[in-house]
Amino acid sequence: MMALRTLSCVLMMLSVVSLPRAAQHAAPEPGITGLVLAPDGSPVTRGTVGLLTAPIAGRVSVTATIDRTGHFRIVADAPGRQPLHISVPGYAPYRANVTVPPSRTMSLPDITLLEATHFHARFVTTDGEPIAASGLRRRSLDVDGATVLDPLEHVRERTDLDGSITIGPLPPGRTLLAFDRAPFAQTRLPDANVTAVKRFIDRGTITITTGSQLHVDIVDDAGQPVPTHDVWIEDAIQPSPLSMVTVKTNEQGRAIFDRLALGRYRVWTRFTRRCGGTEPTMSRLVATGNSGIAHLRMVIDGRAAFRITTTLGPVLGRGVSLTPDPAPLPQRVSVSGRRLPIATTMPRGCSGVTDSDGRVVLTPFPAGPAQLRVSLFNSSYFANVNVPESGREMAIAVPVGLIPVKVINRTSQHPVEAQLTWVGGGGRVETLTNANGDALMEGVGTSGGTLTINAREHQTVEGVFDETPETMQEVALMPSPVSRLTVRVVRADAKVPGDAVVELLARGPADVAEFAVTDAKGIATFTDVPPGPLHFSAHADGFAPTTVQIDEGSRASIVITLTRAR
Repeated sequence: MMALRTLSCVLMMLSVVSLPRAAQHAAPEPGITGLVLAPDGSPVTRGTVGLLTAPIAGRVSVTATIDRTGHFRIVADAPGRQPLHISVPGYAPYRANVTVPPSRTMSLPDITLLEATHFHARFVTTDGEPIAASGLRRRSLDVDGATVLDPLEHVRERTDLDGSITIGPLPPGRTLLAFDRAPFAQTRLPDANVTAVKRFIDRGTITITTGSQLHVDIVDDAGQPVPTHDVWIEDAIQPSPLSMVTVKTNEQGRAIFDRLALGRYRVWTRFTRRCGGTEPTMSRLVATGNSGIAHLRMVIDGRAAFRITTTLGPVLGRGVSLTPDPAPLPQRVSVSGRRLPIATTMPRGCSGVTDSDGRVVLTPFPAGPAQLRVSLFNSSYFANVNVPESGREMAIAVPVGLIPVKVINRTSQHPVEAQLTWVGGGGRVETLTNANGDALMEGVGTSGGTLTINAREHQTVEGVFDETPETMQEVALMPSPVSRLTVRVVRADAKVPGDAVVELLARGPADVAEFAVTDAKGIATFTDVPPGPLHFSAHADGFAPTTVQIDEGSRASIVITLTRAR
């Protein structure tokens, strides 16, 4: 009996000793934690939180649920900056970027959701018959015009008993929508501007027609049809939710586009012959009606002839390039219902060299608006031209006038490599400064204009001149606000609070917040910071949250001092 008692005491002593040792060596459990609140400040009772490892593809790596008290804990697979998405039914989707520390542990400040905004519309035929509108095309953009992803499938579509459709909750920003259901016309709808103030965007009843066709005839310089030739079309207003496909011409050289709604479209095609080392493209704007057939004829040939002169005589032996205006966007194709850009950019334009008379002929080149570039000795002269169908020679007179420019950094006084643009006298001149910050602009004319100077990591400068200056223009550029910032968090006694979280507040409902954890020195680092005034908020256990406003001139040293919470 005594032996059993002794063994029991020994075991108890071992257990008492071993527990503190295990606790002493246990690492804190990793995880990003937070509390999600409704707009009225009450905790939400459900929802999903997700982290994206592949933001471009929109793939969620890990997810977690929000419990009935509004709290969540999500464990990141790896450290680094990652998009965080929160989906709570009945509220606007929430987006932020979190810079996960190596410990993969951070406690976010309370997150307050915005009210939901829904889009509603009813679609009918021209006879007033309702049309089911399931599968509307939509694309949401944020404050910077970037596409807003929906990895948690927060935005839902609901078809009501009257055949109308309700979509939401929509993310703050601008949502582009299009009706796309055969055999009706693919119709772009008015954009929905979501400000988190208006809870319902009702477009009422929208009539959808069967649409019209567009017949595009592609012919060569002899007027003969060009079969099996690529033609593509796009909405004239970009960006657009419309999904267009590339069509090949038939044996008669005709490409047919159908289900086009009333509006304006831009039709593109490329030439079958090269001009120098490039393959020119051409485009035409066309308007379509609610029904019927619209026709467009495109001649993928032609020539552009120029004689380039100055007051001193012909411009000889200089490079000339000509680009159709506007420049083509990357071609898009439809793959399983998704619009994907082709990996390579299409070559465009045409180039040549002037002869002893200043003449140059560029072929093949389409008739229509184009941008001409003449390479001078120290700069390039640009002019907008309209190439005639006849191919007759056009006279281009490069203006006289020179502007010497020197660009330096206002702070360091060091030379700056910058791009200079002069607009005046009916043309445009561009050049770059050399390593010494010097440049000579030619062909600027004498009647005045606007000089714009752009340099990497510097603020842009623009000056307006009533008369073209004849003397050296020395311009000192201010360094631009850096996009990578550090924020130091300290206590009132100058010591560093442990594991503080710093938030770069969103600029508005359509922007995202940024969260970062301070390191051992109390420093939190932010990348891709936008220009303009900024608001930072620091949070740490036992301290009152503190928010500061930072203007562009105060980004070099940002310090937030925390005080004890009362």
